[in-house]
Amino acid sequence: SAVSVLQKTDITDSSLAALACSKVKRVWLVGRRGPLQVAFTIKELREMINLPGSRAVLDPANFAGLENAVKDAPRPRKRLTELMIKTALEKPVEVQAGAAAPREWGLKFQRSPQEVLPSTDGRRARGVRMALTRLEGSGDSAKAIPTGDVEELECGLVLSSIGYRSLPLDPAVPFDSQRGVIPNSSGRVEGVPGLYCSGWVKRGPTGVIITTMNDSFDTAQSVLEDLQGGVLDVSPSREGFGAVESILRSRGVRPVSFSDWEKIDAAEVARGKAAGKPREKIVDPAEMLRIIGH
Repeated sequence: SAVSVLQKTDITDSSLAALACSKVKRVWLVGRRGPLQVAFTIKELREMINLPGSRAVLDPANFAGLENAVKDAPRPRKRLTELMIKTALEKPVEVQAGAAAPREWGLKFQRSPQEVLPSTDGRRARGVRMALTRLEGSGDSAKAIPTGDVEELECGLVLSSIGYRSLPLDPAVPFDSQRGVIPNSSGRVEGVPGLYCSGWVKRGPTGVIITTMNDSFDTAQSVLEDLQGGVLDVSPSREGFGAVESILRSRGVRPVSFSDWEKIDAAEVARGKAAGKPREKIVDPAEMLRIIGH
């Protein structure tokens, strides 16, 4: 988005300054699988396609035959794929109009990053070596299998994902290392009454924000049912956070409470209001602690 648009959001000043002087002209989003397995939503795609001053680059060859393949797909997947196909098959006059855009972004499918290639001086990236893949299976369960062929994509900056696979929390909590989830039934952790889980550690790394939200509702419903059914011990003898806080303080740890968070939140909103933004994020932990008097 344009700097004039971003400066009205809660983006930090340092991030805005970096983007304002950015010389990036082309961005590639690389996926190991194909168009039918993308995880973004149609809303996100539409916003990208309609970004002022940029154009989308999608290879029509990646979408050959997909119109028939998505006829019986769920409506969200069908609409998303149809929008990608429409964008890839733009009319010549539309392509010419987009060619004048100063920036572009594109999708590359069935490519699995193998190695970041360094520049001659070793100080920055000059490209990424990728393995070409083929798909085994169909739909969301399709797996990307390397074909043995590789290609190099020239670039000057590589952004990696923070990862998506959940890890075990504690030996006392059961964990399925094969699937990367905590075994559960509607959020109830198997074999540990009174313990619950939600999100990707509950169902695996799939879905978008609305999926996770609905998933949380499911777990919350399980908690409410167990409260009403007497499964959970809510007697006064259960000290709750008070006991945890006591242990932390005995170890020299000062926890941040919800009321403390509210003070930080109020400070961010106040600073943002003065700058004409929703909030001005505080990124220095020491400053956050000063605000709450720690």
